[in-house]
Amino acid sequence: MDTCTVEVGLLRKHACGQASVAHCANCEQALCSKHAIAQLSPTGARTGKFMCEQCNAAAKAYAKSEAAAAMASGRKPAPRPAPEAHKPAPAAAQKKPEPAAEDSGPLEFTPEPKKPTDQK
Repeated sequence: MDTCTVEVGLLRKHACGQASVAHCANCEQALCSKHAIAQLSPTGARTGKFMCEQCNAAAKAYAKSEAAAAMASGRKPAPRPAPEAHKPAPAAAQKKPEPAAEDSGPLEFTPEPKKPTDQK
């Protein structure tokens, strides 16, 4: 069983050591129930994913800077997509492989002649 690897302590830093209940969705660090921050969907519902404090702060800072950049450029900020399980597209919507281009003949390779090396 994994243990929480978040560094705690003011003067002497050491790993938390509690039993881990989840891993960070971004950096895969083992997290205990005290250090796991639940991720929320845009509607406010829990997604079932967790992040460590540093990754959560970085994600919030990124979202804030993206919104500021969008406002400066005069466009609407892109909504944050809700993390969902990957669902395959319906069979009708899947792209069919394109046929190979016409073959113009075999490729030929002629190596360059070897250059003499200076030996001293």
